Amino acid sequence: MADYLPTELHIKILQKLPVKSLLRFTAVSKSWRSIITSSAFIASHLSTSKNQTLLLLRRYDKHDNRVQYSLLKFTEDGVNYSSSQLEFPFEFEIDRFRVVGSCGGLVCLSDDVFDNHWQPSIIIWNPSVRYHLVLPDPTINRDRKDCYTFVLGFGGGVANASHAYKVVRLVYFVYRSYFTPKVEIFSVKTMSWRRVRGVDVTLRAYSNMYCQVFFNGVVHWLSEKEPIDCSIARLSSILAFDIDNEVFGEVMLPCELANVTKLPTLHIFVIGESLGVVKYVGCACDVWVMKEYRVEESWTRLYTVDLMRGAFRVMGFRKCGEALLGLYRLDLDTNRIDLVSYNQDSRRVKDLGIYGTITPSFYVDNYVESLLLLGRHVN
Repeated sequence: MADYLPTELHIKILQKLPVKSLLRFTAVSKSWRSIITSSAFIASHLSTSKNQTLLLLRRYDKHDNRVQYSLLKFTEDGVNYSSSQLEFPFEFEIDRFRVVGSCGGLVCLSDDVFDNHWQPSIIIWNPSVRYHLVLPDPTINRDRKDCYTFVLGFGGGVANASHAYKVVRLVYFVYRSYFTPKVEIFSVKTMSWRRVRGVDVTLRAYSNMYCQVFFNGVVHWLSEKEPIDCSIARLSSILAFDIDNEVFGEVMLPCELANVTKLPTLHIFVIGESLGVVKYVGCACDVWVMKEYRVEESWTRLYTVDLMRGAFRVMGFRKCGEALLGLYRLDLDTNRIDLVSYNQDSRRVKDLGIYGTITPSFYVDNYVESLLLLGRHVN
């Protein structure tokens, strides 16, 4: 029957199928493999899949004594879910890696948590197609005359082509450039690092967890502004980097958030379809969103979450806007936290039946399956 269907109809049907099925269909015929691995099909399939958001979960399983990655797929009512464990196909110790960020089905991992901080191994991984790239070593390294810290960002351009995905690395030397970073960019297209000259930003990006998100084609880091003089208190802001145009900018915070510089008081997230910030105040946290992107006056406090009942912190937000909280289970294990969802309208908490240990082992974020990097894998 396939012989009687035009190619255009074949493509439309294939675009609606999950990645797992498409991987099997690459073995059906050379023509199907050519279609499925083409850049145009991969981009259109990703665009179609964006409405089917999953949750990417990283947690430490005490019983198995190892870190596990899994994908959670919720039912349409958002109540129940199915879980599939991901294979970690690397010759590295999985426990050493942290998640820098995910975008377009690609996950950026970095081995900079422990003793290898000065020269991390960075990986771009598509768990759906079981393929990964090991990035070459960065070019900006430690100087004998000065020590440094660095932060990473990861994202893809709005074109959604695999070559548009980049890792940006900001290096702050303690004595020479405390607020102005040296910058280098890795592009999947060229598979190499390239230094960016003439960077004139004066914002020091925070390297802590929950201080970086990718939104609207831009990487955002919570940052500290350079003070005008020593008598003025330091302020917080958001450093922004446009992946397509490779341009830095600043997203201003409202006074209620800008006056906070003590970490980990502020965390940054994507909340629904907006850029958001969570501010911790005593035993509660305020959830803020920027309703109109890059308009400072549009920052709005949505609601406050009471953390008195064992809630540890906000771990993330589902696509529907519900907050994901880490809940201490002191009655069972002092290191155990359960993942629960919090509905702001009903103020009800739902136990998701997912548990792990305290951060940094625990990580959760929205995830979209894609075929990116598949062409490299098949060919």
